[in-house]
Amino acid sequence: MTSIGKMGPRFFEDIVVGERTRTGSITLTRDSIVEFASHYDPQSMHLDEQAAKASFFGKLVASGWQTLCLTMRLMVEAKPFGATPLIGIQIDEVRFQRPVLPGDDLSAELEILEKRLSKTRPDRGFLKGRTVTSNQQGAEVSSQLWTMLIPTKQAP
Repeated sequence: MTSIGKMGPRFFEDIVVGERTRTGSITLTRDSIVEFASHYDPQSMHLDEQAAKASFFGKLVASGWQTLCLTMRLMVEAKPFGATPLIGIQIDEVRFQRPVLPGDDLSAELEILEKRLSKTRPDRGFLKGRTVTSNQQGAEVSSQLWTMLIPTKQAP
């Protein structure tokens, strides 16, 4: 498990397959769920408790898109690559395992699964990592497979 948020930039050569970064946490409130949904996913199960009772979930739940956005925020704040920004180029295998409810406390973990140098640009490499978001009970609520761009030490 890494704790690297306060260090300088990290480069392709500094990253090790198997490395894990765990984030802090963030708590979803009813109001934050409704506000997000009103802008980006205005469905009844995200907007109104009474209407949500008639939904598939039977209660108010956060949008999966909100969960993904919060995962990104948590990971950016955790700075797995130090001062080097997280540059995503692809997200695969997006999964929503269980609903996120008002009061849930979310955290995430990124595990680096693969790394490869660019075949055409020696100033960059690619990292593949699984990001798992969990609630306060440690139950997985979502997961994604991220492909990220990272500079090499040869970068200008």
